[in-house]
Amino acid sequence: MTNLIVSVTEMIIMPIADAPILHVYYASTCEPCRRELPALVQALDQVNLEIFVLGDPAKARAQLTKASPALAEKAHGMTAKDDRVTLREAGDADGILPFARSVRQDGSLCASWRGVLTAVRIQTLINSCREPTPRLP
Repeated sequence: MTNLIVSVTEMIIMPIADAPILHVYYASTCEPCRRELPALVQALDQVNLEIFVLGDPAKARAQLTKASPALAEKAHGMTAKDDRVTLREAGDADGILPFARSVRQDGSLCASWRGVLTAVRIQTLINSCREPTPRLP
């Protein structure tokens, strides 16, 4: 089996196509967003990743491509409707970025995070979508 996700803490193995999705919100003008790019590059083969670009999509794609062409392939612009949802979920007096959330394949929200992503935080967001598997006696 290829493209497996393995959670060492829970020993859950599932095909990546069935795995939760990590939504990352990115803007080229967001310095903390750029700092999380190495963690996202490391996670490319381990998670389903979608990058939602706020602001200038051309500049954002150039930055993502510089980090990894594969990362840039995961990026797409947002519609006005998407922007409203994101602002409502992540916004506060300090701003909205960086922001990420994990969702199940059916689109239901598992968890969200406002702050720079690390490899550990990415794994925590993905694990939040997994229900514990029953243990056999």
